[in-house]
Amino acid sequence: MALIAPWRVCAVTVNRSPQLAGRDGWLDLLRALAISLVLVSHGSWFFEGPEGNVFANVTAVLGVEIFFVLSGFLVGGMLFEQFKSETPWQTLLPSFWSRRWIRTLPNYYLFLGLNIFIFRHSGLPPLAPYFAFLQNFASPVPAFFSESWSLAIEELFYFFFPLVVMAFGRARGRSTRAFLAAGAFVFLLSLATRIGAVILFEPPMEAGIRKVAIFRFDAIMAGVFAYVALKWIRPGHRPALLIAGLAILAFSVAILTRPQAELDHSFFARTLLFNVVHLSIAMLVVWGFGRVDLPAMAGGGVTALSKWSYSLYLVNWPVIIVIHSCWRLEPGIGLATAVSAALYGGICLVLAAGLYRYFERPILGWRDRRILATA
Repeated sequence: MALIAPWRVCAVTVNRSPQLAGRDGWLDLLRALAISLVLVSHGSWFFEGPEGNVFANVTAVLGVEIFFVLSGFLVGGMLFEQFKSETPWQTLLPSFWSRRWIRTLPNYYLFLGLNIFIFRHSGLPPLAPYFAFLQNFASPVPAFFSESWSLAIEELFYFFFPLVVMAFGRARGRSTRAFLAAGAFVFLLSLATRIGAVILFEPPMEAGIRKVAIFRFDAIMAGVFAYVALKWIRPGHRPALLIAGLAILAFSVAILTRPQAELDHSFFARTLLFNVVHLSIAMLVVWGFGRVDLPAMAGGGVTALSKWSYSLYLVNWPVIIVIHSCWRLEPGIGLATAVSAALYGGICLVLAAGLYRYFERPILGWRDRRILATA
């Protein structure tokens, strides 16, 4: 999952160059939609098991891919602005990484510890890779703490991509062209490894491709490209972006609804379909960015859901495990499963809200005060 830091978003200035500024209603709405899709996907397992559950598969894919593109747009956009500012590398890289890690690592390690506690009697895999985000670097993620697959992809991307940007910047100067060349290198390398793996090893789409880190860096890169492209997007282009984005998204969903066995043997689904999905999401991100104002009544709920999204992503799986272990219900349509699903949603929201207020927000506040003190 793309996990987006809520402390900053982007805005477009008069000269059409994107800058860091306050919250953006459209990006908050997309982030809220992304986490809602993930929750609905997992919640649907109360009614139909995950095997062959097309609804769960499609909503899970779309939710996480939206997170990836949003992450690249925001966090990659911040890196782009720092890159252009001519900040010395010895300052830029530690600043970028520390800001990112203070945002993401506390929650990650908190839930890694929680999962170790939950599964302590069930047999644990080697834990060292989890502490370095290498649990799915080049192989399927283990069943333990399986929701961490998307977090590992993001952390690895934001560690390696700035190093690639630095290498290209030193070789070609700190220009937009050098930044895009670095991005193209990462994008094409990820795509090439994915295509090569499909040709050589025939891995399944879900576990063997979608959740393996080295095959997925281009997902976040799509958001970075969308951010850089903002300065070339004129108001007259936006209607075409909306129409094309929705059309491409509909095409992608139509393919994702095919049986999983068919997708697992489809060359297109395991290689280029991901890029088609990212293209549609990037178009929609650019279309609505800076131009959507949410109504006050709905805006508060959307903003809250957006802020809680990281905690919701991490907390929802342990909640499902606890509910299933206590109730031991078989998937189906009935009062008990409906109550279980409602309980799942309610508990997730309460726990995520508390986690954000008493754990995430104080850490983010400390981080921002620290940055201001050293500015």
